[in-house]
Amino acid sequence: MAIEPDLNPSEPRVARDQELVFVDCEMTGGNIDKNEIIEIGAVRTRLPALAVLGELHVRVAPRTMRGSNRDSIRIAGYDPKLWKSAVDIAVALDDLAAFAGGAMLVGWATHHDLLFLEAACTRVGRPPIFTDAYLELQRWAQARFRMGRSPGLQAIADRLKIVRDEEHSALEDALVTYEVFRMLWRFGPDELDGVMAELSWDSYAELAGAITIADAEAATRLAELSPHLIADVSHEGLLERLRH
Repeated sequence: MAIEPDLNPSEPRVARDQELVFVDCEMTGGNIDKNEIIEIGAVRTRLPALAVLGELHVRVAPRTMRGSNRDSIRIAGYDPKLWKSAVDIAVALDDLAAFAGGAMLVGWATHHDLLFLEAACTRVGRPPIFTDAYLELQRWAQARFRMGRSPGLQAIADRLKIVRDEEHSALEDALVTYEVFRMLWRFGPDELDGVMAELSWDSYAELAGAITIADAEAATRLAELSPHLIADVSHEGLLERLRH
């Protein structure tokens, strides 16, 4: 079954063979003006099979730890010994830009990471990395699970029995985000309701690997994604989503 062409070609869309990049950043705190990125993780894949095409993990050397939030540092697992070989933010941004080139960004509460990436790009005098529409997975998960409030990534991962490594990192969060997307892509809304009751902590391994999905199902899933595409990546638009 062929996917119907867009009636409005100016609207952002997800192509059936779209390459996606899942990105997560760890920061020294949540203040965009005071804190900074200390780690970047990313996973690249392609619809509809969603096999991993590559991974990126970069530790970033902070200019200063002054003003850092203790909880943020603890969650990120920051340790001067582990960060001994960390790179300058300019190098990390170049690495991310090369890795993500041509792919659509997917994230969880993505506006937060985008604001920090934007600030870092401005500081080193380079153009923003992500300027096109992105997919907000948090919104898709909220709709799928019929939740009144925006859910946390860990809460959804637990519902889907997605196993996390013990060590927290930006790459680990990017991988968990990718795995949540895989589950929502693999199973339609009605099917997922039934599957949830049968999931165990072994299901994560059993469901690994490329996904086979019929054209009709892929078309349905692409249509389901459309409301969760965010076209406005302007500074003002990102700040507005941060406030809400």
